[in-house]
Amino acid sequence: MIAKWLGKRLIMGTLVLIIVSFLSFFILQAAPGNPAVAYYGGNAQSLTATEQERIEKAFGLDKPIIYQYRTWLREAVQGNLGYSAKEGRPVLTILLERLPNTLQLVGITLFIVVLISIWLGLHAGLNEGTLLDRGLSIFSVASSAVPPFWIGIVLIIVFSVQLGWLPSSGMNDIRGDGGLIDKMRHLVLPVIVLVVSHVGIFARFLQDCVKVENSSYYVQVARANGVAHREIRSAILRNSIIPYLNYVGVTIPSFFGGSIVVESLFGWSGLGQLLVKSVMVKDFSVLMGGVLIIGVVVILCLFVIDIIMIVLNPKLKRGAWQ
Repeated sequence: MIAKWLGKRLIMGTLVLIIVSFLSFFILQAAPGNPAVAYYGGNAQSLTATEQERIEKAFGLDKPIIYQYRTWLREAVQGNLGYSAKEGRPVLTILLERLPNTLQLVGITLFIVVLISIWLGLHAGLNEGTLLDRGLSIFSVASSAVPPFWIGIVLIIVFSVQLGWLPSSGMNDIRGDGGLIDKMRHLVLPVIVLVVSHVGIFARFLQDCVKVENSSYYVQVARANGVAHREIRSAILRNSIIPYLNYVGVTIPSFFGGSIVVESLFGWSGLGQLLVKSVMVKDFSVLMGGVLIIGVVVILCLFVIDIIMIVLNPKLKRGAWQ
């Protein structure tokens, strides 16, 4: 049964990657600009029509889009994502250099968001009508409405410019030793921006789940029979955490989307910053490789969350493995 379930998840993940990659390929092809110009570098303005045609033919850019996508997909399956038009290096090498930095940023943020949102959501949901309950509702709406880049700019002005406590950009201080402490100092502001952007809506979701469980029949019966509040709270959290984890899995792509803005704002050398720079020069191979890598990471995260949900609630095993 486990092998059957793993097979289903693998097939579904593969189909999602194919669909996402095809849509990305089509959108990039339809974007303004000539991909052939990117391969020529900084002297693109001097390209003649004949030279552009020669470059397009050399890289297969004159072929129909379906043919180009099929060629790219065949090479990608074999681990060949092509070469960067800007750097002239293998795309896979460039992406693997940047991927750990993005995973650090997203991983630390997700860990903090989950911890804070579980505490806030649980206590706000159990204390309906209190200041914490109402305040969380207001904060979740406000934090999700404010753009992350605006929060980042405010933090830079306060903590970097005025107070001088934290660096405003980069991953290491040129005057520092480049060690762990130095890197963590550079991580503080980007992490705060992503946490503030996500923690409110995550806590609000769990808050609503807790309220539903708290008003359910089994909780009322447990209270009437004198069951300890600690045990009731544990049961409420256990039943609320399943839809919460499912929500976390669905919203994981938003962390990578947010990291693109944050990495560009704070000069964090990750995939997000790389993709933004690649868009500017229309480095097609890097863009497609980045989309593929992020898609693989997201699907793996969803796979892990599915396993955690099944472990926490064994009743899901039968439904998952059928």
